Amino acid sequence: MAGLCEGGNEPPGSLKASYNVVENWPDPSKKLGQLSAVSFDADGNVVVFHRGDRVWDSNTFLTNNVYNQRGLGPIVQPTIVVFNASSGLVVQEWGTNIFYLPHGLTVDANNNVWVTDVALHQVFKFPPGGGTSPGKPLLTLGVAFVPGNDDGHFCKPTAVAVMSNGDFFVSDGYCNSRIMKYSMNGKLLMHFLHITRLCLGNPLLNENLPPYEFYVPHALALAEDKEMLCVADRENGRIQCFNCHNGSFIIQFRSLKMGSRLFSVAYSSAQGGLLYVVNGPEIFGGGFVSGFIISLSEKQLLGSFIPNEHGFSNPHDVAVSSDGSQVYVVELNPYKVWKFVNGLNFSKLQIVEMPLESSPASTIATVIGIVVGIMVVVAIVIFAAVMKMRKRGGSFVLGTDDLEYSQLVE
Repeated sequence: MAGLCEGGNEPPGSLKASYNVVENWPDPSKKLGQLSAVSFDADGNVVVFHRGDRVWDSNTFLTNNVYNQRGLGPIVQPTIVVFNASSGLVVQEWGTNIFYLPHGLTVDANNNVWVTDVALHQVFKFPPGGGTSPGKPLLTLGVAFVPGNDDGHFCKPTAVAVMSNGDFFVSDGYCNSRIMKYSMNGKLLMHFLHITRLCLGNPLLNENLPPYEFYVPHALALAEDKEMLCVADRENGRIQCFNCHNGSFIIQFRSLKMGSRLFSVAYSSAQGGLLYVVNGPEIFGGGFVSGFIISLSEKQLLGSFIPNEHGFSNPHDVAVSSDGSQVYVVELNPYKVWKFVNGLNFSKLQIVEMPLESSPASTIATVIGIVVGIMVVVAIVIFAAVMKMRKRGGSFVLGTDDLEYSQLVE
């Protein structure tokens, strides 16, 4: 089953919701690096994961996905910061000299902290607050600095989602494009089938992609009251949702309004179940970057949220309170945590659901225009690369790995 929610091609900001930005939150005196993840703990505090003085760029990894900056050592700044949700003041911070390139973070119902490090290619479970000896995890999966695609290795894992019974999911991630489910003790229970697929920059071009195909499963959201796990299938521009017990496919969501790159998804049980999604800049530039609210009961876009009239710049993760009253978005650049409050008083929208097979003339024209633009860009890139290789000597092959390192390093 698929949901394709459309309301024309106007900017997504035209979808209204009554979320308001809280200015000067968190404490402006707290300096942060690239922000990769945000979550709530069991006490209602806001927990963020940031990269300190590290920046992920085209030199960070070798072409075999091995981390290229190991000599810098672990990040010396505290990478996990806990903020009071009301005041924005720092409650606690830890994570010094542990991580090399933070990515995903979630806090379970017992305040255990689960994180992924894409440089280490590992997943960790830490006790609340990092424990009495911060840096000693309760559980470690993967082999440090060794990427792989078997049951004992990850390759740039992106996120973790933890069920109430202790079982958990890992999205793995940038290279393997698979979802893996583990028991509370770290025993592999199952994994979702995967085929990496190159996105061409428009969700309608991917309308025939079957379930279980991922191209950078980037974030996870559990809706246990609906027995559902939802995945931000980033470069395929869609949210895929599966049964969290047996992995069977339930539904997917994609929309021209949301664009072709969806970076994160979060869940609130309010109003029959809501998904909160943030997109990102289009891979060839442009696009309006925003947050979106999807109703699971109505299978429609209800609204959007943005910090200002220009939208976000590079949002990487989103978290929402269970009642939907608070939403937090973290960005890679600028190094910013956005807080939104109130919300849920949505305007009545005239939203038309387009069946997957529909292809109105305007949509065809849009797709043709995008394809032509892509072909021009690719031709220029190939020409430049060939000329560069001629100067160095050697041959030139264009593959998806080239795109991985030039564009998919966020």
